[in-house]
Amino acid sequence: MVVLQNRFTAFPSGMFDFNASQDGRFGWFLLTWHPETDPILEEIQTQIKLDFRNSALGQTSKLEIEAWIKSFLSEYHWKLHATFRKTNLKEKGISLLLAVLFDHELYFVEFGRMLSGIVDKDSLQPAGRNWTNFHVKSLDEMSLLGMTETDIIVKTKRVFLAEKQRFIALPSLFAEKLSRQSIDCDTIDTVLQSQFSDTNGSYFMLVGKSKLAAPRRPRIRRYQISALVIIFITILAFVYMQFGNRWLESTARKIKLLMSSKNYLTVEQIPQYLNIESETIKRQLKRIEQFTNQPARNIKLQESWQTNLNFLITAAPSFDTRNIYIASDNKLMAFDKNSKKLQWKKVFDANVREVSVIRGNLIVFLDNQQLVCLQNGNKIVWKRPFIDEFPVKPALTPVEIRSEDDPRIYGSVLLVPAERGLYIYDVNSGNLLSRTSFDKRLQYLSNYDAYDNCFYAVVADGIICISMDVLN
Repeated sequence: MVVLQNRFTAFPSGMFDFNASQDGRFGWFLLTWHPETDPILEEIQTQIKLDFRNSALGQTSKLEIEAWIKSFLSEYHWKLHATFRKTNLKEKGISLLLAVLFDHELYFVEFGRMLSGIVDKDSLQPAGRNWTNFHVKSLDEMSLLGMTETDIIVKTKRVFLAEKQRFIALPSLFAEKLSRQSIDCDTIDTVLQSQFSDTNGSYFMLVGKSKLAAPRRPRIRRYQISALVIIFITILAFVYMQFGNRWLESTARKIKLLMSSKNYLTVEQIPQYLNIESETIKRQLKRIEQFTNQPARNIKLQESWQTNLNFLITAAPSFDTRNIYIASDNKLMAFDKNSKKLQWKKVFDANVREVSVIRGNLIVFLDNQQLVCLQNGNKIVWKRPFIDEFPVKPALTPVEIRSEDDPRIYGSVLLVPAERGLYIYDVNSGNLLSRTSFDKRLQYLSNYDAYDNCFYAVVADGIICISMDVLN
């Protein structure tokens, strides 16, 4: 680091200003001097101080500092030139030294009578322009800032200030006196104070100190990592739920639908697909056809139970894990699956066309274009008019049963209802896997009850539970 060791200014001839960081790794230092003592100099140098403080000097990086110094001082020369033309000073320009510090590197420029030097152990050496016979130079050769009516040349110098070395900036009049004396690091402070105590001169001195050790970074503890991970996951989950539109679930569902739409090869088709000509291999593969590429080795439809009712059923049965829901004209009834006892009955102002079970709610479609939602039994939660007509749904439609509905099945099977029976086919091969017949006409058929592995068929005025036994 570099610290400001000493400074001295005598107004109105001289002015010193600086701005440095607390760690001593960055700072800028400004020293001006004029041989006259006119009060107008105090106003001019105060304006110079304000202009430098309001500039972008403190925000300029090390890579840009030389270009910034050249650009800023080239323009500032003309501003000072206009200012000095309005004064009665004999010397219409000013001596100035600007130094910018980055760690131990010092970038500086000298104008007019300002000189600089490095004190190292027992010697004093010029840092910028040569001190020898500097007093014989003309004003044009000195390059006073703001004096000439031409563009000024800005030459930035760079020095490295090592530990215990000193950088001094002072007017040439005092620099020549200093060069005639024996100077070292121990005596430089005393000599400068004696020379400038009763004069109108100005100077400052910087001293190189040992480099500051880089601050040790605190270790991140496990609980901090855990907290950060939890916060990140929480934010990610919030953003996903708020703006993600559930794209992950949608994508997974689309992939599942895409895979389920693919056609599977049967064992019999493998030789043709692989271009196998051997009849022996074909016969052997055909023998194991019954054990592979089938949803199950054997599926059997059989009657589990039957209940006769004393009323007409007018819609397909619906169900949940506990109850079966039966519609008869404008009435909806819930029967327990096990005991077959009536749990509750709800009467509507129109006939019930269809009942759907959605997330524990019963959605009832009525003939008068009304939608009714029931919860906790027969409690109406909401009732809304339907702005269009309900579509006419066929009473009997084929039902696909997939492995998602019943893990005992690999792939899918198709249940086809007929007028007096049910048929199950293998989707891949078209083989008939099982069938069952009824004595009377089949009127309605429910969806597949994945919880009890069965269907509910409405035959005449009764309900028959058809269970599906799967053998693998």
